[in-house]
Amino acid sequence: MPITATTAPLTVVLVEDSLTIRRQLLQRLDTVPGLRVVGEAADEATALTLIGHLVPDAVLLDLSLAQGGSGIAVLKALRKQGYAGQVHVLSHQTEAYRAAVVAAGANGFFDKAEELELMLRELTGQAEVPPPVALDAGVLRERLDQTVKLAMRDGSEVVVHVIAGSEAALAPLASQLIVALDGADLVGWSDTRAGDGGLCVVQIDSDDAPTLGERLEALAPTLRSGQARLPDDALSAGGLLAVAALRAIGKLPA
Repeated sequence: MPITATTAPLTVVLVEDSLTIRRQLLQRLDTVPGLRVVGEAADEATALTLIGHLVPDAVLLDLSLAQGGSGIAVLKALRKQGYAGQVHVLSHQTEAYRAAVVAAGANGFFDKAEELELMLRELTGQAEVPPPVALDAGVLRERLDQTVKLAMRDGSEVVVHVIAGSEAALAPLASQLIVALDGADLVGWSDTRAGDGGLCVVQIDSDDAPTLGERLEALAPTLRSGQARLPDDALSAGGLLAVAALRAIGKLPA
């Protein structure tokens, strides 16, 4: 049954040994309404223990796991133990293993680089999965305030970018940036009295390649943006947002 705003969350355990890929998957899964990741595992033993304890609605499973583990072995063990939830296998080796994975009891087998959205449609039972949306202004301010306090304690770099424009015009760009940027980054709406507001992107310890500026040049070359850095420009969430917004609308020099 398709998940909706009124149904109980669809719970998921993610089994993936690559931290980079797991972070990317979690970033997208976290934006799907009605879906909740309740556990993560990188190896066979942890995966089977977690799934047996949590009994999630679905498992997203990589073929190659840590310590020489096998996703197919996990899948076979789950079905032998009577697990009746969805199991969708994600791999870069789809064609070579498709028949074996389906025979072992998988509900779906998808290329993790190219077919994530197709997998989400199968997982949620929705014809179209809503695109990720930016944080509202209040949540962004709260999250940025927490980020600034942690960065001041740890000495982390924080860069706040504000992109000038209306929410309606910037919403499609927000969805693209949420998918493209690191999962630790924040994308939300800016609402500052110092400027016109717009879309805000907060980058933490960023080694983003290509840079956000290069991404914006490719995605939305006509938009204006400004940035502010901690601690050079301000020491508070409100201060950073105000400086970045004023630079975005040309009232402060870049």
